[in-house]
Amino acid sequence: MSIPKRIFYVWGAKEPKRTDVNLCIKTWQYAMPDYEIIEINEESTEYFNFQKELEENKWFKTVYERKMYAYVSDYVRIKTLYDNGGIYLDTDVTTIKSFEPFLNEPAFVGLQSDKDITHDIVEPAILGAQKGNEFLGQIKDFYSQDIWSLPIYNMPQIFGHFIKINFGNFVNRPREEQEIVRYNSLTIYPERYFIPFRYGEKFVPKCIKEDTYSIHWFGASWIKPEIIFFLENKHIYPVEVIDKKYDLCQNSSAKNNFFENIFSIKNSINKKFKIVTLLFYKFRIARGNAL
Repeated sequence: MSIPKRIFYVWGAKEPKRTDVNLCIKTWQYAMPDYEIIEINEESTEYFNFQKELEENKWFKTVYERKMYAYVSDYVRIKTLYDNGGIYLDTDVTTIKSFEPFLNEPAFVGLQSDKDITHDIVEPAILGAQKGNEFLGQIKDFYSQDIWSLPIYNMPQIFGHFIKINFGNFVNRPREEQEIVRYNSLTIYPERYFIPFRYGEKFVPKCIKEDTYSIHWFGASWIKPEIIFFLENKHIYPVEVIDKKYDLCQNSSAKNNFFENIFSIKNSINKKFKIVTLLFYKFRIARGNAL
């Protein structure tokens, strides 16, 4: 069995795509012209039955109704890849060359740090898996109940949680010394393969190495105070009272410190590099040139 040549992404059925999103998708088409590119949205039924999942999964319904679309896509990527196999890409990812070398892996993902932080090891903005992958199956089941009882919520945290359960503590190396780590159900690639620069770092062309396949631009659409509050408290309070608790927090003297901590990391430095790089891709695609 191998990973099918199809790329999934998530976007709202009625939401126009921004220019940067369209340009990212163009790079997928250019790097992998023989891959099927499939949008998952509210009207999808074939690979992911969106309306059925809203009825059957409390977490998925909750994050969708709260317009927490980054978390909508988290659930979609796991369920879709587990049920069908394929590759999932966030819409803030550009690709440089074909993912062909990874299609025989049971599942693949990339490191996003060289620190030994067990809950924040990888970044599944780029994620591939064979149908029925055991590791993804555990995460799929996690979304049925345990997500409401544990203080974790985003993809790096959840992946780190299950990496530790399945494979023990992950021993990381400095970025320049990272090697491919293969487990029976998951392969983890060094940062340079999929995440050549980190959140908060400045992108420069030398970030791209000979074995770099993609660039993740860290859109961070989930960083909003009401979303952070919900995520940090969903295992403490019932969903029905979280909004009331949030209102109390807003009116408290601790409000400023709480929100300042949330927004302490800025990523605006990458904006102009993102635009320049995407325009470069657009130019090369129009000229029919390889990178």
